[in-house]
Amino acid sequence: MNARTINQKQQKAELISKVALEMFKKQPFADISMNEIAKKANVAKGTLFNYYKTKENIFMHLLLVGYQQFFQELTIKLEEQKPSTATEMKTFLLNSTENLIKHHFTLIKLNALRGPILENKASREQTIEGRKKLYIIHERLSELIHIYFPQISVSQANKIFIIQSSIISGLINLSNLDSFNDEKVINNLADFQVDVDVDAIETFAFYLDGLFNKEI
Repeated sequence: MNARTINQKQQKAELISKVALEMFKKQPFADISMNEIAKKANVAKGTLFNYYKTKENIFMHLLLVGYQQFFQELTIKLEEQKPSTATEMKTFLLNSTENLIKHHFTLIKLNALRGPILENKASREQTIEGRKKLYIIHERLSELIHIYFPQISVSQANKIFIIQSSIISGLINLSNLDSFNDEKVINNLADFQVDVDVDAIETFAFYLDGLFNKEI
């Protein structure tokens, strides 16, 4: 297969995944079908299956590539800012949390589907390969954090972003407890109300304070 053909296949695969991502931004995962994706991507259903065997495979790809890009962006910002104090590092990490929520919210939603839904039918081989790539990028980011702020080990830095994702995902899962299928059905549950943006940053800040105070 020549380079042009390989490039064309990559472009087609990216077109399909981009269409699926736009659909996911507007409707629930369960409502999206391979037929719909094929129609909106203007490809035959048979052609679609040549690129992605299942719907879950498309969205697992989007999840892994999305987080790869997110961590690459963070790495670039970290290299530019070079935070060397606890305050500077905390600010960088809290800003990354706000950025994840405001500009990459679809990734968080996809991550919530990973274990219970996507892994059931996604390609094991492609998923493992994608995770290896993600790990390399994530490890580089953690190494930089350790370089700029040596009190935090590479292993601890890796866990920072796992905790970050867990906090955001947990708050999302516990939001809208006064609603069912996006329809408000219960009043007077004020203490159950969750502001994902505000509460995630506040909770993550508590975690970082504990981590930095322990290591300084």
